Amino acid sequence: MSAFAAVSAVSAVSAPAPGSLRRARCHARRVVARAGSPASGAELLATLELEAPGWSGGYGTGGKVWSSSRVLCDYLVDVAAGLEDALPLELRGARVVELGSGTGAVGLACAALGAEEVVLTDGGSKSLLRLAETNAARASRAYTRESSSAAAPAVRVCGYKWGTAPLPRALEARAPFDLIVGSDCTYSVGGHGALCDAINDLARCGQTDGAADPVVLLAHQHRTLAAALAGRGSQGWGRDPHLSMFVETAAERGLDVREVREVRLAWHGLRNVSVLRVQRAGKG
Repeated sequence: MSAFAAVSAVSAVSAPAPGSLRRARCHARRVVARAGSPASGAELLATLELEAPGWSGGYGTGGKVWSSSRVLCDYLVDVAAGLEDALPLELRGARVVELGSGTGAVGLACAALGAEEVVLTDGGSKSLLRLAETNAARASRAYTRESSSAAAPAVRVCGYKWGTAPLPRALEARAPFDLIVGSDCTYSVGGHGALCDAINDLARCGQTDGAADPVVLLAHQHRTLAAALAGRGSQGWGRDPHLSMFVETAAERGLDVREVREVRLAWHGLRNVSVLRVQRAGKG
């Protein structure tokens, strides 16, 4: 069973009692695995067979699947399994846009989890956009091979520099969106303002009065050493100041940021990743 089709067999898991969240997640992931669905973000990404050549060929940082992408995919797998009941999001049938998509890992994972339409966007080179197109085409072919009863999710690739107006037609034509995702979009302090402008623009695009905003989920990799070398200090072991700087910039642009998960990827705590939910102020 392909990753695109697998999650249709997942049963919702009731909200865990306080103090048992980790056990509930493990149990739910075992249920998902027994149903033939991906049990983790890493397993889900492995089924997509992404081409990720790294820094070579003019791809830059976008040519690699970073740790934050895997952590965000883990979170989305939990959403699909019913473990994040407080999140007003149904992945099946959703319209999704990925910011700074690079290889397209997170957006394609959303398609694998049931999203109906996905737009992968990046402001990088033409070769990087072609890489995303290659990965999208691979995923679509795999779905077509393994599922004879359902149409493959529509996945498109679109060049987009954050905050530029008007929005590209490929984005406007598919708005409004249900979900906006991005991983490793917050490491550059100089890009925080443009990222927030992009979130605001996409949240408003195609919306009718009274309609709910799209859910916005970002994954932030804490780079404490890089922050220290840049003279920005730290905010405690394993937490860099770039996150609080993003939160401040977001607030200036009418956005609220809440950390919904922090994952320690190494025993020393220097590879932590935070999953963030971003909302327009007053729209929570």
